[in-house]
Amino acid sequence: MHDRYLLEVVEGLGLCPFARRSREQGHVHRPLVYGDDPSPPHAAQRLREVLVSDPDAEIVLLTFVGSTIEPPWARARDFDDFVKNVRAAYGETEPLFFMVGFHPGSGRPDPGEDPPPLTRDSLVPQLRRTPDPVIQCVRGEVLQQARATAQRAAFAHMIEKTTDPKMRAILERSVMPDSVLSADIAQYNYDAVGTGDGRQSLEATIADIQRDRDQAYADWWNSPTRA
Repeated sequence: MHDRYLLEVVEGLGLCPFARRSREQGHVHRPLVYGDDPSPPHAAQRLREVLVSDPDAEIVLLTFVGSTIEPPWARARDFDDFVKNVRAAYGETEPLFFMVGFHPGSGRPDPGEDPPPLTRDSLVPQLRRTPDPVIQCVRGEVLQQARATAQRAAFAHMIEKTTDPKMRAILERSVMPDSVLSADIAQYNYDAVGTGDGRQSLEATIADIQRDRDQAYADWWNSPTRA
């Protein structure tokens, strides 16, 4: 199920600029965490264990199996609070990892709340509907490399569009401006899957994956031993 999300949603719809390269180079790991109430220190330790086996790990997907239908993570925002605690438990350990939560109900309003207007930013959590709660841990160096690539592309485009020779000369001698990588990715994803056929493909794929999830877990969720 999680392979499907990675291959069909993240890579298939082009939602992340470095996911495919990291996977093909063998630096994407998905340690599974079982139990309905794991502690933040335990989750942080699982990340450290991955780094022992692969010091060059670029993306670590801490996957909390079967923990969706019961407290404490029935809501995506509750899981986001847990992610903050895992981030604190990991601390300033090197290498630096940036962490963000994914959840089957990500982007879903609580009962009584109106869904937010669709924008570049409000689409982001809707793209994070994984079959189980997941903490995506991305190595800081990978984000820096992706940011540098985005900066170079944006700067080259700026120079190309400049018709004033004096301004072009100034730009070519200037320091490359900084850009916010997450905003660039969010805008690209909004253009690709925010509306129209792209959005229909996104929703159909996620719905099919979630049906597979429900079918796979049905016997376990309904087991009398879980009562």
